[in-house]
Amino acid sequence: QFVGSHAQMFKGLLKAYGPAVLELFQPFLTAFSTEAHVPGRESSDVYMGKHCLAAEIVGGLVRGHKYWGPEDQKKAQDMVTQAITSVMSNTETESFGVWAACLRFSVYDRHPRDLGWLTTLLFDNILPPSGGLGTGSLLACKRLVLVKPVLKELAWRGSPLHR
Repeated sequence: QFVGSHAQMFKGLLKAYGPAVLELFQPFLTAFSTEAHVPGRESSDVYMGKHCLAAEIVGGLVRGHKYWGPEDQKKAQDMVTQAITSVMSNTETESFGVWAACLRFSVYDRHPRDLGWLTTLLFDNILPPSGGLGTGSLLACKRLVLVKPVLKELAWRGSPLHR
């Protein structure tokens, strides 16, 4: 289960120590993004633990990288994009709630202008590429579940989401 206080701790680490901490998280996030996410290969607890840790790091990273310079922000955004793209392309359903909570934490009380890169990533990839082997509707549902908390959280801000 996603724990907001853990994500807040990662945000604090990133704020206090800057981009140097990013290099400590990069190997884990890169391995998480590139490995095959098949729950049958490891126990469910280990599998969900990896998802929870990755989601908490991503949540802290989205909220904590705003204190950095533009080059370091871009590097952080690329890492987050890689992790979220990996999650969005995975058809398993076990970690839906974890990542939805992560995205809600990431956008909570933030202006859409500051999250344009994230909302663009999510909204441009809602529908999976056609021609899949029957996984299209499952992927579309998962992606909609991931976008829902972002829409709910940013809905009151109105028109910037439509640009």
